[in-house]
Amino acid sequence: MPLTFIDIERQKNWRIAIFFVALMVIYVVMGIVLVSAVFPFPLEAPPRLWATVIAASVLIAAIHFWFSSSDAVDTVVRTLNARPPDPNDGVHNTLMNIMHEIHVVTGNRRHIRSAVIPSLSMNALAVADLRGNALIGITEGLLARLTRPQLEAVVAHEAHHILSGDCLETTVAASLFGTYSAALEKLGRATRGRAFASPAPVVAWLLLRLSHLLQMFISREREYRADAASVRMTRNPVALAETLFSLSRSWRGAGFIGSGLEMLCIVNPRASSLDESEGFFSDLLSTHPPLKKRIDVMLKMARVSIAELHARSEKRDPPQLLPEEPAGPSYYAMNPKQEWQGPFSFAEFAVLPWLSPLTWISAGTGTDQAVDRAWQHPELTTLFHARLSATEQVSSDAACPSCAQPLVVRNFERTQIRQCSFCGGMLIENQKIARILARAPRSCSERVQALAQATLNHHQFNRVARNRQGNPRRQPGVPLLACPKCANPMSRGFYSYAHLVEVDRCSFCNHTWFDQDELEMLQCIIQNRMKPEINLPTMEERA
Repeated sequence: MPLTFIDIERQKNWRIAIFFVALMVIYVVMGIVLVSAVFPFPLEAPPRLWATVIAASVLIAAIHFWFSSSDAVDTVVRTLNARPPDPNDGVHNTLMNIMHEIHVVTGNRRHIRSAVIPSLSMNALAVADLRGNALIGITEGLLARLTRPQLEAVVAHEAHHILSGDCLETTVAASLFGTYSAALEKLGRATRGRAFASPAPVVAWLLLRLSHLLQMFISREREYRADAASVRMTRNPVALAETLFSLSRSWRGAGFIGSGLEMLCIVNPRASSLDESEGFFSDLLSTHPPLKKRIDVMLKMARVSIAELHARSEKRDPPQLLPEEPAGPSYYAMNPKQEWQGPFSFAEFAVLPWLSPLTWISAGTGTDQAVDRAWQHPELTTLFHARLSATEQVSSDAACPSCAQPLVVRNFERTQIRQCSFCGGMLIENQKIARILARAPRSCSERVQALAQATLNHHQFNRVARNRQGNPRRQPGVPLLACPKCANPMSRGFYSYAHLVEVDRCSFCNHTWFDQDELEMLQCIIQNRMKPEINLPTMEERA
């Protein structure tokens, strides 16, 4: 007979002591094996030797248990590079408001922190430790794609894990071996391809196997329990069902969230047939119940069919586009069609619709004068500043590296960035890039899509050609730009080797500069999963 939600909530959390006993047994066995390898250790050994080995094993197990479990929250935060929500970010503000509401609903029984995980995946987790710390972590991908009611359902689900004590026992189980395994997996990925052989993957595998032993004590029922509490707090079973349905069809963090941390998540980052099946072995070895069953329970409560849920999930809000920015003004000037126009008086320049700081001009009455960019003329720069300050909130501490004009603080995908009103470049903090890419994609015009494909093809062709020539290093290109924030030179390179769009990064103040169209191309590539399309001649054809 299946358990009801009331039956599930009556279950007792008694497993933490079992974890310590299991850890102690592991150390006792290891102690016996080590001592037997060094000293003769017959079965008829005196009780004093047995007592010494057991006492030492218990002491080591106690030290391991305390140091792993007492600081588990900070360990998970460091492993996932999670950060507190940004109060100047619209989406992060929503999370902060929901956290405040959860504290009110639960009577402030416990202080729960929140953190944002910089990943495009869709997942959430809860962590608690023996020091009383508790934290709910939400990925940027989940924050960007969920509606407010859906996010409320997720936070309520994770908050119940913490308040009920489920989270503490799960965190203890993960912290004993899983967090170390996740950290070593991360180290292994960072050292992949190096000349030396790293033992990290082997040690991570051993720790992961030990972590799986403790997973057998984690009941699947805790997820049903948290689902029930989420519905009780939000009165919205459909919101949780929609969230679980979206998670079932999305990347949930496999490869980013370590295998040892999967028991902390609302859904398993790795799609597993074991999680989606039922029976003795599935209940014993899996920490998450089947997603389909969890969704069905929510839908039955709301009297909604799976077809209706699918239809709701297909609805998307229309993308919000940035308004077009006007250009600016200048004597002899080259128009957008690459034609020289003039002569103009200064007053006439002030009303030219296509003049900007990057416009080529010749200051004077003849064409024999020096040709410069408009921003290099102080009188025109003053004009640009005046026009900009009249309508925009100018950032006084940063100037565009391309046209030397003050950057403007703007909201972009509900987070604050700095943008040049003239050349369209954007200065973005590194920690905000993932959240921007994770949020509802902007419309991808045919021009941007074609430009993105051409950029991918060009860079991939150059990479392959250099490798064939035995010169994998990139050739020197344009001079390095100065960082708008700290004035140090920025490095020019690909956003990633999976997304071949060049950007400028400052390693001193952790900002990235996107020239015009670069961020749009990156969004387009990720949104449409674009890949290079090149045909290089084979060695035989070249011969």
